[in-house]
Amino acid sequence: MMTLYSFSTEVRLRCAADYQGVFDGALFKVHQPHFLFLAKPSEQLQSRLGVIVAKKKVRRAHERNRIKRLARESFRLHQQQLGLLDIVVMPKIGIEAVSNADLHQQLEFAWQKLQRQAKKYQKVAVSPSLH
Repeated sequence: MMTLYSFSTEVRLRCAADYQGVFDGALFKVHQPHFLFLAKPSEQLQSRLGVIVAKKKVRRAHERNRIKRLARESFRLHQQQLGLLDIVVMPKIGIEAVSNADLHQQLEFAWQKLQRQAKKYQKVAVSPSLH
């Protein structure tokens, strides 16, 4: 069976309450040179992504769109390995000067780190009930 790599509305954080839930309940935080990732276990049936690119951090619209496109594309390819997480991605100042290849590399590292943190959390959350 072929794995479906789509980015439908079910895998997006869509409303302010979804984003606020991640900000308030973020259990995982990953810093990269040009990104900040916040995540929490999802109450949905799949991982969801929200990308926030503030005009204050990235002035030009085409750069904001490029960053969002790269983050969505990278998430789309890695969502199967992430488990059930709600994730918010925010760029840091200076990101517009970074090449797509470097951003892909940072996103790749961040997904791996989030995956490790989520697995560690699941082990801790499950193990107390075993004693």
